[in-house]
Amino acid sequence: MILSDYCRNGFSLLALQTSSFMHTNGVPLDTYSFCCSSVASCSFKDVKFGAQIHSLVEKSGWLSSVFVGSALVDLHVKLSLINDAAKMFEEIPVKNTVCANALLSGYGEANQRVEGLEFVRKMRALNLKCDHFTLSAMLRACGSVID
Repeated sequence: MILSDYCRNGFSLLALQTSSFMHTNGVPLDTYSFCCSSVASCSFKDVKFGAQIHSLVEKSGWLSSVFVGSALVDLHVKLSLINDAAKMFEEIPVKNTVCANALLSGYGEANQRVEGLEFVRKMRALNLKCDHFTLSAMLRACGSVID
């Protein structure tokens, strides 16, 4: 709860310090703490720190959590590491529309519109439903491909 409050109120550094303190003192990190740490680290745009969080998630066995996986996809997108975000998406064992939309958003932000449209086709093949966010991202991609 305290990690979430720190993140929500703009105290990202405190959230990361608390998470680090918990980890170094043997407090097991869970889905909630990994998601908060990922969100907090986005504000620093630090690729090395993001890689450390990713590594810790893998070592801790939380990569199978769709929530943690989605947070890591979003982390990679916000660090402008779209290929890493796509790879992270592939590693998530149970994919959902939320993590797919995070990657789709990344393709849009990176001006990789064609890849974004191809990814939407892939979403259909994975039986992921499109929502209003997916539709909006597709329309933006179509508009820029035509230009």
